[in-house]
Amino acid sequence: MFRRQALVLVLLLATDLVAQEASWDYRIKPEQLGLPKGSVRTSEPFVTRIYRTDAVGSVLTKQPQGYPFTITKDYVLKEDEDSRTHQGVDFSSRPETGEKPTPLDFKAGIHGVVVKAGDGPWGTITVQIYDGTLVQYLHTLASHVKVGDVVAPNTILGVTGRTGAGVIHLHIQAKDKHGNAISPELAFRLGQKKLQSTEKPDKDLLEFDPDLYSPVKAKTVGRMVSATAEPDLKWVVEVIGSGGKVDLVLGEFFDYQSASRCAVTWSEAHPDDLRLTREREVKLKPEKP
Repeated sequence: MFRRQALVLVLLLATDLVAQEASWDYRIKPEQLGLPKGSVRTSEPFVTRIYRTDAVGSVLTKQPQGYPFTITKDYVLKEDEDSRTHQGVDFSSRPETGEKPTPLDFKAGIHGVVVKAGDGPWGTITVQIYDGTLVQYLHTLASHVKVGDVVAPNTILGVTGRTGAGVIHLHIQAKDKHGNAISPELAFRLGQKKLQSTEKPDKDLLEFDPDLYSPVKAKTVGRMVSATAEPDLKWVVEVIGSGGKVDLVLGEFFDYQSASRCAVTWSEAHPDDLRLTREREVKLKPEKP
């Protein structure tokens, strides 16, 4: 899909990063969150996690000790278990490599306003960025902020914990102002722009299950579940120059919602650039003959 460039600047950072867009590393890094060197990313999108269920097969809101857990090879589900695909980003909470998980202060990493301050079944702290996107930090032990506080990337937001989880860590996820899940990496990228409005979102958008919203589902055959839920498609967001040549690659996403948001944001950020953007669909698995 192609869109003409329009509207006002919304994405450029304080420095001129236009020339670097093709090579940006969009992954959220522990140092952006003020976490020490012992804390690392512990999950990537689309790994499969196992949850305990109740007598009718519904996933328990409060998971028992040891659940949920990530599988690294094919796994046979027990009668009281179900699988979900994990799309958010997880970070361990260790002061030093090899040390046991410990509650640690973490920073927001983005500009925004606090709309939820560490309550609910997952200890969720929610920050709304300038365009209404909600960035959520889950499993916190405590919040250093209150609803209505305006935060910047270096603001100490809360303390890592294990509320609603089996081990102390930090989970980050995001959704747009319409309630659609988007890539947390994209949300962090958008959140580098300073806040312009503190309009609050609807209440029902402030809490959602960390693993329910993934557009990619776990691969199952009977009760056998695969360790990785391999997407069938991805969308590559590109800026097209003269002669149909790709000038910039803005990102790759496994859900169209994030790809579309990325393309629109770039277009709005460059109102004088007449190049087109497109979300190119790429099949990740060859078609069967």
